[in-house]
Amino acid sequence: MSRRLKSFFICEAVALLIWLVIPGTAIERMFFSLTAKTFSRSEHLISGNGTETKPFVLNTMRASPPAITTKLPAYIAIGDDPEKVFQTSPPSPVDFAVILKNLRRMGRDSVAIGMPLSWADPDVISLAALDQQLDAFPSAITSAPLSRNAVSTPIPPAFRRASVPLFSIKGDASLLPVVNRIPIPDVVLGNKSSLAGFTTLESEETTDLPHLLARWDDRAVLSFHLLATLQHFHVPPHAITIRPGEWISLSADGPFIPIDRFGRLTVRPPDLSATGIPAENLIDAPDDFLAGSPRDPILIRNGLTASDPAAVRFSETLVPTFAMLTGPEGTSQTRLFPRPPWYAELLLIASVLSLLYGFGNYPCLSGKRPLALLGGGLLILHFMVVPATSTWLPSLPLLACTLTAIACTASPAPPKPATPAKMKTPAKKAAKKSPRKRKRR
Repeated sequence: MSRRLKSFFICEAVALLIWLVIPGTAIERMFFSLTAKTFSRSEHLISGNGTETKPFVLNTMRASPPAITTKLPAYIAIGDDPEKVFQTSPPSPVDFAVILKNLRRMGRDSVAIGMPLSWADPDVISLAALDQQLDAFPSAITSAPLSRNAVSTPIPPAFRRASVPLFSIKGDASLLPVVNRIPIPDVVLGNKSSLAGFTTLESEETTDLPHLLARWDDRAVLSFHLLATLQHFHVPPHAITIRPGEWISLSADGPFIPIDRFGRLTVRPPDLSATGIPAENLIDAPDDFLAGSPRDPILIRNGLTASDPAAVRFSETLVPTFAMLTGPEGTSQTRLFPRPPWYAELLLIASVLSLLYGFGNYPCLSGKRPLALLGGGLLILHFMVVPATSTWLPSLPLLACTLTAIACTASPAPPKPATPAKMKTPAKKAAKKSPRKRKRR
């Protein structure tokens, strides 16, 4: 077997081996990350593993609010009740129990109550009725504002169930706001399995960027927005990954929620005018009244005009924030990079192998320099074609076989130094040119 044919078979074996082994490995992920940096100037995250079933996904963090084009989530508005349908305004514990019972009658399995359930001197029977209806939901989220005081109180069970330990946070959690109490007395948070998230942080300034995290002792408690989002995607709190200053990941493949070092959402919620369902309309509504509202959970929002400014601000941004976090637009733009079909990748590899073998037919292309130029050209084409077509090419096998061809190419033998001709001395030259004169006698 000739040296040229042997080199070809070695290059072919290397290309096929890399093509079979490299997909899904950390090496290819690093190569995709390097490729993404050449055309994505914004902060981005990579999900997927580059295989045919789980292709790479580039998640670019948004810097501005997305345009919500899908149907907004349904929510129940607790208003001033001008028709006096309920016992009191705001609704009493019995009134809330009636609202929850009707939601269960309409087939709802998850509810998120975005206003504190607290009353002055409620009777025990009405509270028991409310607890019973809360426990009837397979998934329920309650809420309360949080604050900071010189005297700390233990974390309520509902908040603890919806929290994550600080040691599980990837990065520095020292800048997260510190809380240690609920400023509202005797707030109802649920008994068995309900989760609780905070609405506002009284020790922090109210801005357009809501807080999603806060520190309570050795735990990180979650906001009501974030808990409702987790409930929508059926993700338990302990399954999320938190990186302060970067993002909150609901799973290895997203969705990703960008946050700053203080646990605030970095994307301002969009300005949306959503019309809710008045709570009193649920009393006589048919069982299929909410059939056209598929997005879970069903939100209950505070629409009382006599609420304090912080509660009003939270209530106004609740639905837009939830719509942004759960909608397909999300807080990041996703771009999929699927692989070509396997036969197309093999044809591409075979084409490059044929090109490498054909270089040997031309003396001017059979050296290492032309092969190195070919490898550089393949690399340039990779960085041009991948962002233009959103397709992940088998460039690593192509580069591997090209480098192997360079390694197998024999360096040209150095020319043998020419044997120098015997040099004649000047004396001999002169003797030949001018013969000796004979002496005269």
